Amino acid sequence: MTMAIKTKQDMFERDLRKLYHAEVEILDLHSDLAAAATSEEVVELFGGHEGDTVEQIDRIEKIFAVLDLEPREESSQVMEGLIAEKDESIAAVTDEGLQDIDVVSIGLINERLEITLLDRLLLLADDLDLPDPTRPHLRENRAEAQAALDRMQQFLDERRRSGK
Repeated sequence: MTMAIKTKQDMFERDLRKLYHAEVEILDLHSDLAAAATSEEVVELFGGHEGDTVEQIDRIEKIFAVLDLEPREESSQVMEGLIAEKDESIAAVTDEGLQDIDVVSIGLINERLEITLLDRLLLLADDLDLPDPTRPHLRENRAEAQAALDRMQQFLDERRRSGK
């Protein structure tokens, strides 16, 4: 059962748990997407982000610690839907020419979700004036998610320009 959100602090804690859950799931998600990719370039897009994801999880755990909260995950219907979409797409898309586009598109959705959660957490952290390193860690995670999003978008833009 989900707790009632009555304060900005409640919302921050819920969203931090959802972000934590998302990051843990992203490790498997990226591994699955890399395995479904047909080009080395796309495999590297997802494989290269694994180290960032581990560091992001570590930063989130440090935020839990500085706020004296138990690090625990809270599932998100959006993340669960994205995982289901990934499973369905990987099973359904059999054309090698389409697989890379499909897996990168799923990756884009994931990064946008992550950025949205981080933007809301940053807004709440500013309003709550939370102690360091809360905001710096959230900003660093957001910058890494944005960089991953940009790399994936660049791949699709190059694909579009080349007509592949």
